[in-house]
Amino acid sequence: MDIQYLLSLQWLRESMGGVFNDFFVQMSDLSYGIFIWMLACVMFWAVDKKSGGFLFLNIGFSRFFMQVLKLTFCVYRPWIRSDKIVPIEKASGYSFPSGHSVTAAANYTTVIERYRSYKPLCVLMAVMLLLTMFSRNYIGVHTPQDVLVGALLGILVVIIGSKVWEWIDKDPKRDYIIPCVGIMLTAAFLIYISVKSYPMDYVNGELLVDPNKMMKDGFKDAGRLLGVTLGWFIERRFVKFTLDVPVIQRISRCCFGVLLIILYENAFIPAISGLVSSSWISFALTFAELIVFMVIYPLCFKKLEATRLFRVKQAG
Repeated sequence: MDIQYLLSLQWLRESMGGVFNDFFVQMSDLSYGIFIWMLACVMFWAVDKKSGGFLFLNIGFSRFFMQVLKLTFCVYRPWIRSDKIVPIEKASGYSFPSGHSVTAAANYTTVIERYRSYKPLCVLMAVMLLLTMFSRNYIGVHTPQDVLVGALLGILVVIIGSKVWEWIDKDPKRDYIIPCVGIMLTAAFLIYISVKSYPMDYVNGELLVDPNKMMKDGFKDAGRLLGVTLGWFIERRFVKFTLDVPVIQRISRCCFGVLLIILYENAFIPAISGLVSSSWISFALTFAELIVFMVIYPLCFKKLEATRLFRVKQAG
């Protein structure tokens, strides 16, 4: 039935001449990758530090558990299951659950949870989540169960995370639990995906899904989980930057920070990956990325903003 649903959507988009193809591709891309980290960083650095930190943690944990499911069940993409499926653009790796839906749910549900009194914003976030889920079906890269489980996973992480956050707020010294959990989950997951078996199915002599590439993706999100949990804790305990600064300083943080994100994602990571390609390098790069965004860059702008010369320039 899930394949028939995708075939119905395929017939619909073909009968309309693909008029909505670009829209749904863009809607899908909006919920994944660099944009999500930009949003979390801007919120963390300049808008609402607590909510930004919560968003970082929710994205990190949701993507981590998404990889646990992907690498456990190893479900093939729809066009592998049925050669009648012709996606708008192909996606790599396993299909279940949808990584875009997981990330979108963690992102948009976090905003809803933190700003629940702003009804129009909450409605917009809910619509964005539904559009993201539908877009993955419309493009032809995920089945309905992929996107539903993905969204439920992201929402569940936010719900549990909010309870843990309330528990920590009652005694701030409990915050050490977060990095401890991050370290233990990361270690257990890396051992698990390194020793488990993977399907090795071939079609016309070509391996359908390369386990090494899927393990590499797992190492990336393991690095992100370790990065967000340690980064959140280190900043909270030792850096302690504040948002109690003029608006111009917050804007400056975001402008230089977004440039840093773009350079790191589009220049530094490809350069290093091109020189040395391994799962551990991928792990180190994603771990370092979050430490830079959550600890090193905030420490730098905190020190800079504390200098007399910077304050004079901002006042002028």
